[in-house]
Amino acid sequence: MKSFLKDERGSFTIEATLVFPALLIFTLVGVFFCIIIFQLGTSSYMAQKVSNELAYTWNSSHKDIKTSEIDKANYTGLDGGDGLYWRVADNDILGFFNLSGFTGDSLIERKMDRAMIYNGSIAIDVDYNNILIYSEVEVTATSNLFIPSFLKNMIGSKVEASSSHVVTETPELVRTANFAKYLWSEFGKDGPLGDAINSIKKFFGGE
Repeated sequence: MKSFLKDERGSFTIEATLVFPALLIFTLVGVFFCIIIFQLGTSSYMAQKVSNELAYTWNSSHKDIKTSEIDKANYTGLDGGDGLYWRVADNDILGFFNLSGFTGDSLIERKMDRAMIYNGSIAIDVDYNNILIYSEVEVTATSNLFIPSFLKNMIGSKVEASSSHVVTETPELVRTANFAKYLWSEFGKDGPLGDAINSIKKFFGGE
């Protein structure tokens, strides 16, 4: 018996039997972890890309989402465009007052539907929020996990990433700034607003 215990023949086989399964499991876990990180990163990139492109081209439903190109016949003020005053009723401005659904759904849906060209192995879901002083596009990208079923039961079968981007529209920003400047000049400190403030001060005993 002592001679059997002192004999080193077969020790490599025993060590490999103990170490190899743990090494294999560790390697597989690392591979699956990399797959999950890769798919999460891909979903995040897609969400950011689509939200950025939609926000940049939001001022016309006829703009190509990838290149921002638009035909002359589809310019905003022409018959083929979205209409000169689409921001008044067709930009879901009533949604700020929880009155969405009366106007503008078709135009907003047309603008959001342009993102469907990216819909494939990664599912794209688009939402639009008009918060009166600014508006934003929110995109959620969902990707299925390509991993064994027993792992899906543990961590889920999908990864999801979201990204939002404020609609950037320089002409609208200039118009809003000029309108605010006009209102201040008409109703500001030296206008009716100033008179109202002075009246309130006098009522409470101020100078």
